[in-house]
Amino acid sequence: MFKLIDEWSTPMAPTSTMRRRLTRLLTTALAALAATLLMTSLTAAPAHAAWGAPLTVDLQLRSYSNGYEYRVGRVVGTVQFDDGNSHYLLSLVLCRQSSYTVPNVRIGVNGAPHQSFSNQDDQRRPESCGGGHGMSGTISGAYAYGGVIQNLTVGIEGIHFDGSTARYVSNGAFYDNPFN
Repeated sequence: MFKLIDEWSTPMAPTSTMRRRLTRLLTTALAALAATLLMTSLTAAPAHAAWGAPLTVDLQLRSYSNGYEYRVGRVVGTVQFDDGNSHYLLSLVLCRQSSYTVPNVRIGVNGAPHQSFSNQDDQRRPESCGGGHGMSGTISGAYAYGGVIQNLTVGIEGIHFDGSTARYVSNGAFYDNPFN
């Protein structure tokens, strides 16, 4: 019979040798990770296109019943386009005035549906929402589009219930991209 000399082949290797090898392995792995993170953080982020002037959005959703006008919902704020023609920025407040459900805001790009929002954070924003019970929510963010943005439509939809009839009502506006 022969005897194995390699310490890793034996059932129980000395702990100090294993500890040194494990320490060396972990040190090498951490150094590689640190170098990767350093190189990643040093690379410059791509320049973002500049945003154009904000375009005002102010859409009041109305319903009429028995000779009365009812404010159903409102969306107010701004829309901006980037000069790269691929992003738009929304800064909107969605108001639920007398809508039976939370109104929906629909965003269309180049005539096709792109985004839909329906949110309510229960904060009162009387400066934006006016009448009604004042429930509202915000829509805020930059949104990418997979092609060239020629134009944007902002629409608001809600349901007015007058006590006997539920009525779907909508309103919208068109915003042309000034960069093309």
